[in-house]
Amino acid sequence: MSDDKRPDERCLTKALSRRGFLGSTFAALSLTTVPVIAPGRAVDRDDAARPDADGKLEAKPATRIGNFHMLLPGGIAFIQDDATGIVLDVGAEKTGKPGVASPDFSYNLHSFELDGANVIFEWSRVGAEAIALRLKTDRNVKLLMKLPANPWRSFYHYFSGVPEGLDAYAVTMDGRYVPWSLRVDPAPNSPAGQLTTSATVEVQLWPERPVRLVAGFGELPELSTVDAAIDSAAAKYKKERAQAHGDWGDFVAAITDNLNNNRLYSSLTKRVVNVIGRSGWLVVSDPDYLPLFTWDTSFNGLLASVEDPATAKETLRAVLAYQLPSGMVPQLSDWVGGQGGFISMSCSNPPVTSMCAWKVYQRWGDVEFLKQVYPRLLGWHDWWPKHSDGNQNGLLEWGSLSGGWKQALLATGWDDTPHFNGSKFAGTQMTADAVDLNSLWSMDAEYLAKMANELAYKDDAARLLKEHHDVNQRMNEVLWNEEIGVYCSRLWDEGGKQGEFLTRLTPLNFYPLICGAPDAQRAQRMLALLTDPKKFWGSWLVPTLSYDDPEWPKQEYWKGHVWAPANYILWQGIRRYATPRHQAEYARRSVDLFMRNWIARGTCNENYRSSDGTGDDLPHYTWGALLCQIGIEALYDIDSEGRPIAINNEDLKESIELRNMPAGGKRYCITSSGGKVTIHPE
Repeated sequence: MSDDKRPDERCLTKALSRRGFLGSTFAALSLTTVPVIAPGRAVDRDDAARPDADGKLEAKPATRIGNFHMLLPGGIAFIQDDATGIVLDVGAEKTGKPGVASPDFSYNLHSFELDGANVIFEWSRVGAEAIALRLKTDRNVKLLMKLPANPWRSFYHYFSGVPEGLDAYAVTMDGRYVPWSLRVDPAPNSPAGQLTTSATVEVQLWPERPVRLVAGFGELPELSTVDAAIDSAAAKYKKERAQAHGDWGDFVAAITDNLNNNRLYSSLTKRVVNVIGRSGWLVVSDPDYLPLFTWDTSFNGLLASVEDPATAKETLRAVLAYQLPSGMVPQLSDWVGGQGGFISMSCSNPPVTSMCAWKVYQRWGDVEFLKQVYPRLLGWHDWWPKHSDGNQNGLLEWGSLSGGWKQALLATGWDDTPHFNGSKFAGTQMTADAVDLNSLWSMDAEYLAKMANELAYKDDAARLLKEHHDVNQRMNEVLWNEEIGVYCSRLWDEGGKQGEFLTRLTPLNFYPLICGAPDAQRAQRMLALLTDPKKFWGSWLVPTLSYDDPEWPKQEYWKGHVWAPANYILWQGIRRYATPRHQAEYARRSVDLFMRNWIARGTCNENYRSSDGTGDDLPHYTWGALLCQIGIEALYDIDSEGRPIAINNEDLKESIELRNMPAGGKRYCITSSGGKVTIHPE
């Protein structure tokens, strides 16, 4: 895409843009007349292959069915040929805790409260184009199901009421009419009238009798088959789903329930990707614009790959799709927020995508996926030293092409951290060699070298490992603070002369552990500081300011809260250097922090208060589940051949069983008891 099609914008961030912007849910359509014809087979359907974002041909999906609409977590979208579609809103506008959703939408279970009644709705995909749905309640209540007009900007349809439900046409922009229908048993109280662009269907729910429904394109299944279809799908998914049992609870299903319910569709990009959440602040213009914050969304790809490799890989491709010609991957794309624009061309984000992509590959072994993402990831890696070394000393700083110091801080992902207080801005860069960015770039080189070796790019692998070694050596020479016993970001003046250390301690100071920079002696000093209860090893791990920092009591955002992405990144260093006791404790306490909030309130939080362990800020933000990912990685790893490796740890004595866990494209049962892990194929 040429530069004139990529409008510049000020770098948007969730911290500044998320509050106060609510988009209208549905656009109104004028009523026009179309002939009403009984449902049947759609004509002129184009099932040809289409190129993906990287130019590779992939099969064009005929029908997508899932809860793909941003504002309707309990809604079911029926999308035909990426050209038209209908959304059935069952009434669960606020479902609370995410329900169960299988990767292929073969089984789904959600619950919500309606006028004092507890309503459960289950549905399963039946065949290629239809669903079977069942509604249960614990008291009599009327439920109004809605079919909104124009759910996505170019999706139009017209409804006609019949005694048992609805008949409809979904209309494509090229003039095709795709028949769709819905049938309900018992018959609805008040089916919609003739020729409406939106519709409602009111049903009466009784405790003694479920309401059954079928809907979709083409020929529908019989209503008498609903129970058998749903019960069979439920049993199948219960057996096949990724899950955990034992002393930590089902912390694996906590990952999949959150990720599988945040797969959203844009009719503009024609993608289904794992988005960070469904909050109203995300939809500033319309649900076709789905914000892809780079490091947030990369973690989504990693988390989704526990069970859903297809969407995980598509999510990572989407992150890289709007890479600039310079090689920079923008901090944000696919979103028209309150400040306009579509991508953020002025700054990037923490480079964690190579790590996430490699771990997806380890789990599912798709070499074609590596071939697709590797060139873009390598281009991004090479962009950093060309554009982020303002003092030309071989170390990187955070920067911004247009937004100054404050926007450079936002690029770190730690939107209001005081870690870089005291630095200034020169040209396009902060005047501080950043301990976190250099560590992440070094780690990025390691993961890219793994990919290069896998793809037989030996020269690339050698070059990347040299870069990894060189930046580690440079950090040891410039950023090691002998007095404190930890690495620190370091100031430089406008002439590039090295200055003072920035000694405000945050978890960023320990990031060199993730890339293997310290020797054993330095690592021991760092871990002694990290595990000091007065610093970071307090009641809740790991606060984003040390417990004795004067601003820690504020407990606001990156000033004291525990953030799952910071915990997860730091975990990569804990695994590398810490004692088995500290590894076990770190994993145990990370999972516990998540699960206590998940069980009590059904939340997967944006962050957590390190004062009392309570989830804070957004209650449904996917990367909170990284705390559970730590628990998985504490029990097994994957070797270079795609085989699972047991991690025995005598200090992790809990009884835990993981089922259907991926490695090398296969699934395994992982059992841990008394510090010993055993692995068996499923």
